[in-house]
Amino acid sequence: MEFGELLKAFLQDLQAIFRRQITFQGLTLSQLLILSSIPDTGIDMSSLAKVAGVDNSTMTRLAATMIKKGWIIKIRDDMDRRSYLIYLTKHGETLQLEIENRIDKFGEAVATQLPVEEREEMKEVLSSFHWTLSKLIMKKH
Repeated sequence: MEFGELLKAFLQDLQAIFRRQITFQGLTLSQLLILSSIPDTGIDMSSLAKVAGVDNSTMTRLAATMIKKGWIIKIRDDMDRRSYLIYLTKHGETLQLEIENRIDKFGEAVATQLPVEEREEMKEVLSSFHWTLSKLIMKKH
């Protein structure tokens, strides 16, 4: 398999696993990623769109749905009145915690499939891979 094909297969497998094992209560994969990316201090819509890998108009639509479901709230930014900050509601915090628990459980399940002596090395390889992807994302912006 070529490197690009491996990346595509990796993405497809992760998406399938996240949809089956991590999502719950009708959460979409996009909503799951957004909920898991909102810090306690809130985040502006544009930054959240970048984290979610969507454009601003798509983020606005996703946020509207999540506001209706009572998972997030949108508050005008005091520092920049043109923008809005997104915060989790209590219900959103509960969902975020459940998402984190499910992701941790999935991570442990993957780790147990590896020989003990390879686990740290795999974490280092994945961390390096993540850093490489982050640098590519930063170059695009």
